[in-house]
Amino acid sequence: MKKTFLILTLIALSVGLSAQKTMTLDQIQNNWQSKNLQVSDASSANILQLVTAFQQVWPTYSGRELIKFAESKTPYDNTDKVVDLKNGFVLYSEDDPDAESDEVLEACVWNRKNGHKLFAVTLNRMTPSELVVLCFYDYDPATQTLTPEKSLDNLFKPSFPGYRYRPWLPQNGKNLVVKEYFGSITITHTYGWDGMKPTRPQVTLDELDRCWAQFRESYYGDERHPFTQYAMIDIDKDGSPEMVLQSDNEEFRAVYSIALTINLIAVENGSRFLAFYKNAVGHTGSCGALCMSGVYVILKDSYPKSYLREQSEWNEELEDYTDSDYFLNGQEISKEKGREMVRQLGEPYEPELKWTELAVE
Repeated sequence: MKKTFLILTLIALSVGLSAQKTMTLDQIQNNWQSKNLQVSDASSANILQLVTAFQQVWPTYSGRELIKFAESKTPYDNTDKVVDLKNGFVLYSEDDPDAESDEVLEACVWNRKNGHKLFAVTLNRMTPSELVVLCFYDYDPATQTLTPEKSLDNLFKPSFPGYRYRPWLPQNGKNLVVKEYFGSITITHTYGWDGMKPTRPQVTLDELDRCWAQFRESYYGDERHPFTQYAMIDIDKDGSPEMVLQSDNEEFRAVYSIALTINLIAVENGSRFLAFYKNAVGHTGSCGALCMSGVYVILKDSYPKSYLREQSEWNEELEDYTDSDYFLNGQEISKEKGREMVRQLGEPYEPELKWTELAVE
């Protein structure tokens, strides 16, 4: 009888929900913390009842279609449409190319050690511009109320503003995963569970070994992995970042362009020292016995546009270094042109880099 009542309740709600005008994800992102949600007849609410309560106040295309899918009792295939009441997880991703929306909705629920539940909804839109909304609510079974968990609003902070990321809520287990996508690099933030909320994440970089291999090939002779931190910086101010890796003692640093492929473009390793310029990055220092050099990589659209190298040799008779020779993309150029290119780089500056710890062995 109770199961029949629940089904009838959901059907009645869905009729009303289908008539609702949907809200944009921008509206929900700006306002979801402003209202408590009431869950009808659900002292021990399941995930679908919680999603229905969310949909009543914050109606979306994907929420409406998810509830319709749940009513249809169509078996899910673990890909784009899931209603898993046992594990407290739902997913709706539109597979119809002619659909009115490309929203993806995921929702899950954790059991809190105080007897409440933590309910999470994530909504992801690709067009006309990408947007991710991640909402957290505390569910109190005594009052049947979902209260916005404002303390978790800034749980995840992107490594670089305005760039693509997506949360993945758990269907199995308790870990929340957020993946950031930077061209050829994916950064994964894995949040554990402390009984009340997702905890400080373990952060991994999927191409870290490849980055290390490029650095080790020319600049590092040790088998041990030196990099324990990363930061993002937009050197050429095109809206796409470059990546800097650093050792925990700050002795080793490496700068990579990552928009198309991974390219090591500048290093610091004890004998060479990094310098950042407007639209360029370089390193200067020893290039062998009695040799000094500077390498400057000029970027355009987040890709190395040109490589300028200056090099001078020690002159024993003069007891000083000779005037620098200059090479542009491997071809020698005049000293006058080389000096002018270096002058145009301007003064080096020290960027403010926000370092994030990596989980490395």
